[in-house]
Amino acid sequence: MNTRSRFALSAMTAVLFLTGYMACTTDPYLGDNTSDPTDPNNPGGGGGDTTTVTTDPNACPEGTISFQKEVLPLLVSGCAVSGCHNAASHKEGVILETYAQVKSRVKAGNATSSKLYRVLSQGGGDRMPPPPYDAFTAEQKDLIKNWINQGAENTDCNPACNPANFGFAADILPIIKNSCNGCHSGTSPQGSVNLTDYNHIKGYVDNGSLLGAIQRQAGFNPMPPTGGPLSDCRIEQIRKWVDAGAPNN
Repeated sequence: MNTRSRFALSAMTAVLFLTGYMACTTDPYLGDNTSDPTDPNNPGGGGGDTTTVTTDPNACPEGTISFQKEVLPLLVSGCAVSGCHNAASHKEGVILETYAQVKSRVKAGNATSSKLYRVLSQGGGDRMPPPPYDAFTAEQKDLIKNWINQGAENTDCNPACNPANFGFAADILPIIKNSCNGCHSGTSPQGSVNLTDYNHIKGYVDNGSLLGAIQRQAGFNPMPPTGGPLSDCRIEQIRKWVDAGAPNN
């Protein structure tokens, strides 16, 4: 091989090496979840966990509310319960278990003109859900209002969720409030299962029924009973919290 050929081969090799290097360094950043021993949401922090959280291809665009993952679980838990608006009871002819049924009770783009939002906003003895069920919080009512004002679409994206975050107050309790407490709170919780606060929830952690129900294991009643299971990420958060000893953090 003459000098000119060797020079050309060397140049081509250098170009290929740089091209490969640039391709690797310009891949999308997926996020590093290295455990932090000072992070209260990482009870297992300090163990050197460098697990990478991959980008969710079905993540909700920023600000978008997911009907299937946020609104419907809340309505199923708080409204589509026995004696009220499930298929068996259909109180006043209203069922709130599917998108079509919910959509028929709202005016897309106008929450204040939507019957669903108006009844949820009532106070006193006319409030919905009625006693003994807990009333929706201001934050929960705002979620439904904002979904209606966004167009009341059948969005099925995944809300922001990081399985590495599993603090009780910041992560676990909000999941249970939005997906379980409609049925399992108040003075007469369904099945006598009360999930109102840490002490009650911890009892169902200890006997295995919390994970058994949300993971839909054999021998447990699947929860939530309608509207689909919790997302994989939410279940993973609860599982990690349980595996860490279910701390009240």
